[in-house]
Parts: sequence; structure tokens; C-alpha cells
Amino acid sequence: MSNLSFYFLVVFITAVTPGAGVLYTVSSGLRGGMRTALFAPLGNLTGVVAVSAISATGLGAMITASPAVYAALQVLGATVLFWLGWKNFTARAVSLAGAAEISGKQAGKRGLDIFFGAALLQATNPMLIVFLLSLFPQFIDPRKPYAGQAATLIVIFSLVCFCVHLVYSFLSAYGSRYLSGPRFSWWLNRVSGTLFWLLGASVIWKAFAG
Repeated sequence: MSNLSFYFLVVFITAVTPGAGVLYTVSSGLRGGMRTALFAPLGNLTGVVAVSAISATGLGAMITASPAVYAALQVLGATVLFWLGWKNFTARAVSLAGAAEISGKQAGKRGLDIFFGAALLQATNPMLIVFLLSLFPQFIDPRKPYAGQAATLIVIFSLVCFCVHLVYSFLSAYGSRYLSGPRFSWWLNRVSGTLFWLLGASVIWKAFAG
């Protein structure tokens, strides 16, 4: 139990630390408001569960052991980041205070778009696979059945990430109602888009400069 407590702490610090996933959740919460606040955390949860399962089953080790395959995954992850950057940068500037007034149909369509973007972002994150491959073995007791331990670690990691992103998303969505006028939205689009591009460029740099 002491090991699980330390594992929980490590996972919590990792989840809270701002990165591409947090940037996506916060920017989506600001744009979508309360009606779509749940979609980014659910998308992140879906992607994290998928990558955690890949890492725990050994497929992640096979991916990282093959330089060509891992480089291809890095390029794919960077492409997703560049795409999100372009999507954010070119988004129409609107009054974020009006996010709460969108119809249920509009909210559902926007929410699904947010969900798939979050899931794709996490599922193509090569650094997440490497992190989990280095993290999981530290908390696995080789004298006990592997499957149950791996499942416990995956559940803890996924739920902590989901709860953290849920807080980020709802705080951002709540704050959006106090932001009036399209000027803040214009800056949000440019800044978030540029940050996604910089993150994508850093992935490409790591893939080919190393």
C-alpha cells in the first residue's frame, strides 16, 4: 500500500503538470463552456487507457525497441500537434461568454470533436508510452500475478488523469462565462495554436536530433 501511495503521488504530479493534454483541455473548456466540459476529460481518459494497455502488455516495449517504428510514432504524434495548432490558430474569434448559450445540438457536435481530438492526442503521444514503460515496472512485484497488478496501476493512472483534467476543464469552462468580446478569443486561438506547434516541433527535434 505504501508503494501504491507513492505511485499515486507520482501520477498526480505528472497529471497536474501542464503539457499538451492540459493545454488542449483548458483551451477546449474556455471555448466550449459548461455544455462541453466533460468531453475533453473523457477523450483524455480514452487515450490514456489505450496507451496504458499498450505499455502494460509489452507492445510498448516492442515499439520503443524499434527505432524506425518509434520514430514513425513520434512523427505521427507531432503531426497531430501541428494539426491541433493549425485548428486552434485559424479558429474564428468569438465571445467566450456566449459559449453557455449554444444549443444542445451544437454542444453535442462540438463535444464529439473535442472528445476525438483529446483521445487522438493522448493515443499518439510517444512520450506517454516511454513514461509508462519506465513507471510501471517500478511498482510491479515479480512474485505476484502480473495481470492484476498491471490492471490496478492502469486504473489508478487513468482515474487520476481523468479527475485532474475534469477539474481543469470545468474551471476553464466556468471562467469562460466572464470573458466577453472576441479579443480574448483571438489571443487564445493564436497562443494555444503556437504552443501546439512548438510542442510538435520539440517532438520532431527529439525524433531526429537524437
